[in-house]
Amino acid sequence: MLKIRQLSFQYRQASFPTLRHLDFDLGPGERVAVLGPSESGKSTLALCLNGLIPRLIKGDFEGDVQVAGCSTLTCRPRQLASRVGVLFQDFESQLFCTRVDLEVAFGPENLGLPRTEIRRRVQASLNCLGLESLTGRDPATLSGGQKQLLALASVLALQPQLLVLDEPTSDLDPWRVENLLDRLQDLRREQNLSLLLLGQDLRLSEHCDRLVLLDQGSIVATGPPGDILRQIQLFQRLGLSPNPLAALFYDLGQPQLPLTLEEAEAMSRKLGWHKVTTEPDQTRKPARARPGPEILALRDISFRYPDSPPVFQNLSLSFRQGELAAILGPNGSGKTTLLKLLRGLLSPQQGELWLGRHPDQPEQMPRLGFVFQNPDYQLFAEQVWEEVAFGPRQLGLGEAEIQARVAAALQQVRLADLAEDDPFSLTKGQRQRLAVASVLALAPTVIILDEPTTGLDHNEQLGMMNLIRDLNRQGHTIIMVTHSMWAAAEYSQRLIILQDGRLILDGPTREVLAQEEVLAACHLVPPAVVRLARRLGFSALSAAEFQAHLLLFRTPKADRPGSAVPPG
Repeated sequence: MLKIRQLSFQYRQASFPTLRHLDFDLGPGERVAVLGPSESGKSTLALCLNGLIPRLIKGDFEGDVQVAGCSTLTCRPRQLASRVGVLFQDFESQLFCTRVDLEVAFGPENLGLPRTEIRRRVQASLNCLGLESLTGRDPATLSGGQKQLLALASVLALQPQLLVLDEPTSDLDPWRVENLLDRLQDLRREQNLSLLLLGQDLRLSEHCDRLVLLDQGSIVATGPPGDILRQIQLFQRLGLSPNPLAALFYDLGQPQLPLTLEEAEAMSRKLGWHKVTTEPDQTRKPARARPGPEILALRDISFRYPDSPPVFQNLSLSFRQGELAAILGPNGSGKTTLLKLLRGLLSPQQGELWLGRHPDQPEQMPRLGFVFQNPDYQLFAEQVWEEVAFGPRQLGLGEAEIQARVAAALQQVRLADLAEDDPFSLTKGQRQRLAVASVLALAPTVIILDEPTTGLDHNEQLGMMNLIRDLNRQGHTIIMVTHSMWAAAEYSQRLIILQDGRLILDGPTREVLAQEEVLAACHLVPPAVVRLARRLGFSALSAAEFQAHLLLFRTPKADRPGSAVPPG
């Protein structure tokens, strides 16, 4: 189905090749996951498979790529369209029609198919991905996850023999990810469809025949997923997130590394970890910081997009000074709409946005900063420094104050050395931090972030979340939407769960994550380490807490922190 021989490619004006002498085969009906950190060459590989490289994107191209016997160098795009379909990492660049059904119909129409066949393909593709109820919607009104599925439906409507998906889970909630991977498995069986899944998400390796690790344009490991996923040191060296359960047991010095929750629970019980329970007098809960005054609220708001059902009806929600809150929920539950209402980018048809007063500056209203899910929506200057300076200039500040604010903001996000660079020459993680810096320069009281870790590799995600925590510790109120359950568990103090525009849960992170049945009804699943700890009879929000718990209760009581040493 796919044959790649000695494939190398270097973009024009690049200082080194993105792909280096790749040899790779993919058989009919085979499913392979290619994982790699940012800048490893995954997206470039995808562009080589449908002929965009080197047909439209120029550079030094060497080697041979054949899809179903068709060379990407000699076959016309029309011939390749029915052989290989590609979902881009930047999936929004594939959307341009004004209706969902027209978007999916565009490809088959350009193949000159009969109207009846076009209608059949449109309906089948939408049904396949659970989008049939959105047929008449404008794609611009959809959530990020719904847009990603719509772009995939448009690719499926071409009925390719090889389906290449670049970061297909980046904007999907956990239930949508599981549903998508199951549906792809069905398509693979029903149509003998070959699948190549590119990204950083370990879930892509589920049901795969092979797992390939890519780094700096070269294949560094390949083999059965069960073997590759247990190479914790290799994942750490590449900056990829390892399997959380395997990494937990590795860090605890165990020779056997589980990959599933069932394996981890069985091994834990065999090791006696379930007996390490928390006794009432041994409970050590961190002191909960006193909440500040209410600073921002939505009061009895209702909102709907034109020609669409209501997103919210009589919703009330408030936030307090200095808290770090995460908003979770399935795709289409209203999370991004909620953020835009909080920021004033959208106005409710009913109810009000209420702003309190800053406790240290009661004469001033709190200033709100907003970081979009896609940082490219808010970047436009030709230089990093000018990008950050734009906001303060609009406030009419003096040049000395502007210079001080820009320098401080760039220093906080670790971009001071790139102040003279073009923003669009930066990596996705750097552009995300630049968007944060442009907000920080406005000295906001509240920082609102929409999916701040989307599209970032593991190290970049850690860097972004540590930056968010630091900003919160400096006094900023943080409100973020995320699909990243581990980030919500480890960094947020408060979780807000939405479903179908309704507030389902709202409370301290530990208490909300303990309600697994309610979360499951909202298609949300706590992180694996959190679930393992609960099965063993204690609470842990992270691997560090899990390890600390075992260490605490393995230690003799007299030697534990805070214990009174008995008289000798």
